Amino acid sequence: MRTLLLMAIALFTYVIDVHGQLTGRVEHSTKDDYEDENVFSLKEQGMLMVSFHKKSENGKRWVKFELFDTDLKLKGVDSLQVDKGMYVYTSKYENKKNYLILRESGGEFAVLVYDPATRKITVTDGEYTRKGSMRDITIDKDMVVFSSTQKRLDRIGIINLKTGESRFADMHFEGVRDRKVFILENTVIDNIIYTLVKVDKALYLVRIDMQGNQLGETLLADGEEAMILQASISKAGKNFFVTGTYTKKKKGLAQGIYFAELDNWKFKYVNYYNFLDLSNFTEYMSDKRQKKIERKKEKAEAKGKELLLNYNMASHDIITDGKDYFYLGEAYYPTYTTTYVGNTMTTRFDGYAYTHAVLVKFDKSGKLLWDVCFPMKPTFKPFYVKRFVSSAMESNNVHLLYADKKTFVSKLFSNADGAVLKDRNVEQIDTDKENEKIKRPKPANSQHWFDNHFLVYGTQIVKNTDTGDRRKVVYVNKYTIK
Repeated sequence: MRTLLLMAIALFTYVIDVHGQLTGRVEHSTKDDYEDENVFSLKEQGMLMVSFHKKSENGKRWVKFELFDTDLKLKGVDSLQVDKGMYVYTSKYENKKNYLILRESGGEFAVLVYDPATRKITVTDGEYTRKGSMRDITIDKDMVVFSSTQKRLDRIGIINLKTGESRFADMHFEGVRDRKVFILENTVIDNIIYTLVKVDKALYLVRIDMQGNQLGETLLADGEEAMILQASISKAGKNFFVTGTYTKKKKGLAQGIYFAELDNWKFKYVNYYNFLDLSNFTEYMSDKRQKKIERKKEKAEAKGKELLLNYNMASHDIITDGKDYFYLGEAYYPTYTTTYVGNTMTTRFDGYAYTHAVLVKFDKSGKLLWDVCFPMKPTFKPFYVKRFVSSAMESNNVHLLYADKKTFVSKLFSNADGAVLKDRNVEQIDTDKENEKIKRPKPANSQHWFDNHFLVYGTQIVKNTDTGDRRKVVYVNKYTIK
């Protein structure tokens, strides 16, 4: 009976390694008139490449928008002029449109809304302080909502794309210095901005309308039991839920995750889970390191204490199947390079390295039902906190996709118990032409596009092995997991 059961599991759960799934490619010579190419996914609507002309005239330069279909065939090219100092600050695809935010060192900004259905570009200009950040950008209808820090003051920015008007809601809390106030996340639900704000050790929920008026604030947690570091709020029916990471130190990295429900804008309950409470959290480690941590945990428990591990965690928004809820987080750490010039030592930030990801399922009472952990090693180290994993519900199971080393990974987890139903790996190839070879390959950027398709892009030196000719190109490759 045991043999038959193992055979059934082996047939149902499988890993597929596939080679050569390059299904589309775009190339631009680095010698053409444009530079600073940016690649944006438009999901099933295609891909958008935005680039800037190398030369400017009268303080302006051209920005080129190239729209490609899902086979990477060019559909159309459009251009407009912007101030020559403008650069891409961030972009977001929402409501079947691409919202591209350009900024200038003096503080000016422009929001360029590109509609791939009509190829129409709408521009909204504005001005914001040079030292003011714009993060956690949310698009809701014709409004852009973002968090910002300006001279140690955190505030909510609201841009009306129809009128160009900007409004701000400053986060002041009586008796607390502004530098101890930090906005964790904004969520727009039913035209109301729900802002989770860390105030010293405490967590507040602030509600703001689209005119920047504060509708109310509520203390969610005082930070005595644990200090919340990250928070994501979502609405399911009439209920609001919050999840993220916490620490039990005054300052430090995440030591666990939590799940909470809101009732009358207060926590109805909040359940904290130490990372080591997760049954599979240390699976990515070597056997030797796992055993060492297990011994430390047992010693701490024997003394009536709790062993805590410290991690940076890139938390995702809550995933739901309509009944239960899923937390997804990616663990990372900063890396540095050290150089010596004579007796002078210089240390430079060299990007974030990622180690593993964790998927945890909760029921609506906050009870942990199951968890899984899997290793990650992206091909490049981003200089910002990037979320490499894309998620979706597929036939009521959890489908995760991400790029790892030189492969693309597709994992399907059972909703019932977290078992891996499918595990597919596709190896990247640099070119689909037998007479071409990539010289001095560099780490490429990659992102999930749609369904089982990925985009990989960067620069390459391509050598024709028949003629010996070389060309340096900006390229975009489409890969498909079949």
